[in-house]
Amino acid sequence: MRIARSFPIALAVLSVACHSSPIGPGAGRVVGTIDAGQSFPQVIDAPAQASLGQSFSVTVSTIGNSCVRPAGADVTIDGLVATITPYDVVMTGVTCLEYLKGYPRVVQLSFGQAGTATIRVKGRRDYQPGLVTVERSLVVN
Repeated sequence: MRIARSFPIALAVLSVACHSSPIGPGAGRVVGTIDAGQSFPQVIDAPAQASLGQSFSVTVSTIGNSCVRPAGADVTIDGLVATITPYDVVMTGVTCLEYLKGYPRVVQLSFGQAGTATIRVKGRRDYQPGLVTVERSLVVN
């Protein structure tokens, strides 16, 4: 009879543990991976044109397995160059499903001068140390 009472308690504890925060205790925020040694064309999704001084949305995607969650991005704008550094939270010490999936996040940009602007995303490589850069141009009218 003691085992029968312990089972529902153990099941409840297990349920809470499995549905806890996706960040978890063994997680850290890192610069996101944008290069996994293969073609990943969806790093930057931005319009072809933008209006001078008007805010517009850009979607920046990192890639990772089941232990990755998007965690925002830093954005700096210098003239007609916007540099975006995306971040992910990566859980450690747990079993992860090894597939590659895109993890998008939306950032807002606005350029204060007309011309050809560059959106530059800096991220990690999956297969060797160091950062890589992906760029996309757009016209600001």
